[in-house]
Amino acid sequence: MSSRKLIDALKHYKGLTRKSCIRVLANVFTTECKYDDAGWFKVGNEEYIVVSTDGITEDLVKADPLRAGFYSVLANVNDVVAKGAKPVGFAGVIASKNPKTRLKLTKGIKQAIDIYDLMILKMHAHPDATFESVSGTLIGLAKEVIPSSTAKINDDIIIGIDINGEFGTDGWVRTFDSIQKLDKEEVFKRINAIIQIAEKKFANATRDISAPGILGSLAMLCESSRMGAVVKIEDIPKPANVELEKWLTCYPSFGFIITTGKPKKCIEVLEEGGYEAKVVGKIIKERKIEVEYLGENETFLDLEKESIFGKP
Repeated sequence: MSSRKLIDALKHYKGLTRKSCIRVLANVFTTECKYDDAGWFKVGNEEYIVVSTDGITEDLVKADPLRAGFYSVLANVNDVVAKGAKPVGFAGVIASKNPKTRLKLTKGIKQAIDIYDLMILKMHAHPDATFESVSGTLIGLAKEVIPSSTAKINDDIIIGIDINGEFGTDGWVRTFDSIQKLDKEEVFKRINAIIQIAEKKFANATRDISAPGILGSLAMLCESSRMGAVVKIEDIPKPANVELEKWLTCYPSFGFIITTGKPKKCIEVLEEGGYEAKVVGKIIKERKIEVEYLGENETFLDLEKESIFGKP
């Protein structure tokens, strides 16, 4: 695939384009939204309460409700971990007329709760809904928080991913499962690596890799930070058995983007935590996401003219 065709496929991937509704909704609350993974507030002098809420696309709920339930927890866990928080408790809402679907959604949530060793705080069910959905909220605790809106010019961009897993597709949703075969010690080794980076203040900005894919998630970080980036595609960690386009648009169980002036320290922590981690580019002042692939340079997004979150 040529670099232009690859960039076009990534730019029009549904996991990215469906984010364009966000700005008009966020503006109801504030015009200063940072579009971060999670929100937080400080309690006393020592700890932050970090909160994320997320819903799973109905396409996945219909295709695989067990996986949808699981990912309603995983998505929220990664959001709070990306900020440097330890995930603590989960609350969720399921909706379906079908009792088998409701049970599978709940069992998927239970699987994830057990893996992450979370408290279940509250659940609610809509047994008479005209749609099928699962949404969740997760609470985490942090000593230090890393926003996604504070990247600095000339920061190195590190991508850290657990590349030992299995690729899966349900409709348009692409996932890379590297968690369900891990024991709890390995799961928390990966979570604690990100928390350690936060607590040691090694990173300037972080974001988890989610439904928009690797470049889409990086572009969200850059738009939040009002910066741009240059990225070399070939340097992105990747398993050998997954096609590049699918890999760049998948939702990994453990995947994070870090911008930093201390790349060696971050990579050391990530590798000890079970990640494949590499410097893949730089943060730049010009608000464009520039990509190098197969010796060619392409613009993925011009954030002066385009917005992932939608125009005002």
